[in-house]
Amino acid sequence: MDQYSFVKVIGGGSFGRALLVQPINEEQNYVMKEIRLPKADFGIRNSRREAVLLSRMKHPNIVAFKDSFEADGHLYIVMEFCSGGDLLQKIRQQKNALFSEDVILKWFAQMCLGTKHIHDKRVLHRDLKSKNIFLTDSGTVKVGDFGSACSLYSAKAYAQTYVGTPYYVSPEIWDNKPYNNKSDVWSLGCVLYELCTLQHPFQSRSWKSLILKVCRGAYAPLPSHFSYELHYLIKHMFKTNPGDRPSVHTILSSHRVSQLLHKHLVPENKELVQEQTRHWRREEGEKVAMFLGQKSLVTTTSTEGTMQVEQSPVENNSIDDPASRKRWAVRTCNTVLGVLGNADIISTGSMENAERADLISEAECVETQERRVRKQWDKDPPERLLSVLEKAQLCYGFETYTIHRDEHGDKVDGPEETITDYSRLEPRSDDEDTDFEEECPYDWINELEKMVDEH
Repeated sequence: MDQYSFVKVIGGGSFGRALLVQPINEEQNYVMKEIRLPKADFGIRNSRREAVLLSRMKHPNIVAFKDSFEADGHLYIVMEFCSGGDLLQKIRQQKNALFSEDVILKWFAQMCLGTKHIHDKRVLHRDLKSKNIFLTDSGTVKVGDFGSACSLYSAKAYAQTYVGTPYYVSPEIWDNKPYNNKSDVWSLGCVLYELCTLQHPFQSRSWKSLILKVCRGAYAPLPSHFSYELHYLIKHMFKTNPGDRPSVHTILSSHRVSQLLHKHLVPENKELVQEQTRHWRREEGEKVAMFLGQKSLVTTTSTEGTMQVEQSPVENNSIDDPASRKRWAVRTCNTVLGVLGNADIISTGSMENAERADLISEAECVETQERRVRKQWDKDPPERLLSVLEKAQLCYGFETYTIHRDEHGDKVDGPEETITDYSRLEPRSDDEDTDFEEECPYDWINELEKMVDEH
């Protein structure tokens, strides 16, 4: 105490007194918070916690810590003096004249920045209210009074001890449930509502009625002249389910009101919020990149009626060639029908005719292609054949099978020799097509079914 000169008492409460002091060798004023230390060791540790947590907070929108010491059974915390008073004083000075929306958004944006810094340190303030938010001469907002704050061991941890001022306490605390940083968001919503209406959002003559209103989230709407974004923000900050409330980071970076808040931030704070937002997206993008890195791009080419999958080289620049377009690798199929379903149709004729078409002129190719297209009747899908192919393994598709007719079928006279009618191999014109196919009473699909079942 010897290094400070006492000026006057500027406040008090259950903690003790708030003194205005001045260092011996300085002209600047500071606030000295005088806290009587309890006799129990547990109470002493809790009292010292405020000084420890405040010393960790270094942000332009948080009351700055200067010093702390113990003397004569008291803990003294020396901190920055905000000569502009607190928001509760400002609200009472307004009488019935409402603040402008620009002033409200300017103050609220700074409150969010200070609260976000606290949450980033994994600390809950637990007593955010208009009396604990201060103003400097220049109009800068400072969040103060960490007497009820607590640290969480992880970002997903919860607090359980009831702390707070009844008008600003969230529903989950009244419902005796664990709570986290979303409880501070509820309290910030109460302060924002006060700035808009000069009244508490939840008021009642009895504790029971007050708690019921809070747990139901029942409040009078904001005056109609405020923007839709402000109405929307209040509505979501007062969601009774904490999971439905936006975090302070969301309010500053991606909420409907974010653009309005950014108009009232100094360039340094804008860059800070944008940088952290980009950093978060980059981390999420890395997860996607790791997943996609496990996939490979392939080119699909058709060979002998089947699909051959080859890895596409990086230096392949033939983007315009449809046959070499990059595609995601597909799951390997084990059945004939599966392969046919994934294969590309490259020609309506045989592979032999397709290769021969490369050797003739373009005009002849067009003429040949026109002759090759034959008229056919529309038919239903061959369900029976499809069912066989669906069961047939892919390896069977590379074997050659001969389907014999019944031994009592047609036979030719004379020596057995192979007779090839080359005219039937040539493409026919449409005029030569008949309106029916050659009748073949032999059930060759039945024979194919037997082969598949035998394998």
